[in-house]
Amino acid sequence: MPNYKILTDSGCDLPLAMRQQMDLQMVSLVLHFKGQDLPDSVSDEIRDFYAELRAGEVASTAAVNPEDWRSAIEPVLQEGKDALVVTFSSGLSTTYQSALIAADELGEQYPQRRIRVVDGLCASLGQGLLMWYACQKRDEGLELDGLVSWLEENKGNLCQWFTVDDLMYLKRGGRVSAATALVGTMLGIKPVLHVDEEGRLINVGKVRGRKASID
Repeated sequence: MPNYKILTDSGCDLPLAMRQQMDLQMVSLVLHFKGQDLPDSVSDEIRDFYAELRAGEVASTAAVNPEDWRSAIEPVLQEGKDALVVTFSSGLSTTYQSALIAADELGEQYPQRRIRVVDGLCASLGQGLLMWYACQKRDEGLELDGLVSWLEENKGNLCQWFTVDDLMYLKRGGRVSAATALVGTMLGIKPVLHVDEEGRLINVGKVRGRKASID
């Protein structure tokens, strides 16, 4: 087994059991919800959480900060292992920049160890799929720098297409105007989006009705 640890953030949307099976370490973004700061994660309570959002509760997230990355990476280095960090898209979050800051600081403190940071340019289960492949490559014996090269060469091959049922969340995120969200909701317009090669959310079409959007 190669002597490095793979880390990612909760943007990957992978449940704990799968991460444990993959030997993948995760650092959580922060979820601001009902006056509390909670770790972002996929758990048994996720359905309740979304039910509350549909009932009108408001949630927001904050990126992983440099100190959280440092706290996760440093124990790996202290074990005598190298670290590979693959992050949520820099087009959607500052999590990648935070990982670079932590890696630079730790690189000075542990010059004998290697820390590699890859901008995944993906999100949700697109990121989860990329991590699954990364762990497979590691288990096949691919060394750290070889895996970094593989990730850089292949991350752009992920096709991440999706739709949403409620335009109001796109309005809150600045993806559509308030007028577009209001009219679109009244007419049952559903957008079809994807994550482009720069890791940004791009609207590629719109259709009438949920079924049509999924088709």
